[in-house]
Amino acid sequence: MGPAYQRTTVRADLSALPADLAAALRDHAESRQLTITDDLPAWSTRSINPPAASTIGRLLGRRANPVDPDSENQTLVVLHPTHLLIVNSGAKRGISALSVPLGIASIGTPESPDGFAVTGFAGESGRPGSYYLGVGEPQGEECREAVCAAIVAAKNP
Repeated sequence: MGPAYQRTTVRADLSALPADLAAALRDHAESRQLTITDDLPAWSTRSINPPAASTIGRLLGRRANPVDPDSENQTLVVLHPTHLLIVNSGAKRGISALSVPLGIASIGTPESPDGFAVTGFAGESGRPGSYYLGVGEPQGEECREAVCAAIVAAKNP
């Protein structure tokens, strides 16, 4: 069985984001008193949820990940000097933004070839939440390494 998603990760130019993504990023940052500049390191991942591999799944119009409402979604990862910001968008899921201070974030284990989990987000019942960042070629590994390095540097000034 192949991967559930087909992903492509590239460096993102924050000055060239679609208006709705840029607004979600800036609104979220402003609500946390974070300044966003166009020169911050950022990556964009396009995740395609392909049709199901089984004949029955294809006949029923299912996707490889049937619980995902979108056939495609976009994830933007931005490394602010003090925070990791994530904006996710899809046709049915809409746009959402979240962030975590680098000093309390951690990279979850185990990592997988197609992504990694970041923990430390506000969770439920007083427990920290996590977010899985799926990545792909050509720059997914660069994104993962930069996020890991930023978290380590924040914890070891």
